[in-house]
Formats: sequence, structure tokens, C-alpha cells
Amino acid sequence: MRFSYVKYLPSSASLSALFLLCRSLSFGAEGTAGANEEAQAVFWNFVIAVIVLATLIASAALPVAALRQWPGRWRYFAMFPLAALILQLAVIFTGRLDDPGSHRLWPFELFAWAMANMIYMVIIMTAKRKLDKHDAEETS
Repeated sequence: MRFSYVKYLPSSASLSALFLLCRSLSFGAEGTAGANEEAQAVFWNFVIAVIVLATLIASAALPVAALRQWPGRWRYFAMFPLAALILQLAVIFTGRLDDPGSHRLWPFELFAWAMANMIYMVIIMTAKRKLDKHDAEETS
């Protein structure tokens, strides 16, 4: 389905387009909205959810790969972000079961975990590389 924004855009097209985009992204929009606006809101919510889930899966792949490849104590460092993700998912899931109005911005909570996980994994991978290099130089 193709949407046309032409009928919504008066003379200041960029300002109106920004207003429509912000309005369609709102999760808890109140008032009476037309069927077309509701369909657009559902579409944008779906797009945001797909982006967040793709980022989440890609970010979770780093500690999973590290868990499979790293020996010894480094495996614990790889387990930490996965344990944090499981805990966060449990909190979101139980919170939503208890009160459907809680955690309304759960995609952003998971996106925040994904970004924090990326930073954490880069730090740990850099530290591992430096320490392994130092140990290799020390033994030879």
C-alpha cells in the first residue's frame, strides 16, 4: 500500500512532514485518529520493532560467538551481557504480565541494551587482545 502525504502538506512542507512523522511515531496517541493514521502508526511501530530486534540479534551474536571461542576465564566475560539480557527480558515480560501499561517503550530498553553490549564487547575484546599479546611476548 502506498501512502500519499500530499494532502497533508501545506506551504511549509518540511515542517509539516516532520510533524506528521513525529505524530505517527507516538505509541500512546490519544484522541480520534482516522483509519489511515492508525494504519500508519501500526506500520511505523512495526518498522521500529524490526530495527530494534535486528539490532538486538546482531548485538547478541557477539557474546555468543565469544562464548563459543574464548577459553577459560574469558567465557565469564562473554556470559555477563547474555545474563543481563535474560534478566532484562524477564523484567519486561513479568512487568507486562502484571500491568499491560508498563514497559511501553520496551523496544528502546532492548535497543539500549544492544548499544551498551556493543561498547562492552569492544572493551572486552580489546582487553583480551592486549593481554593475550602481552602474555605471548612474555613467554617468548
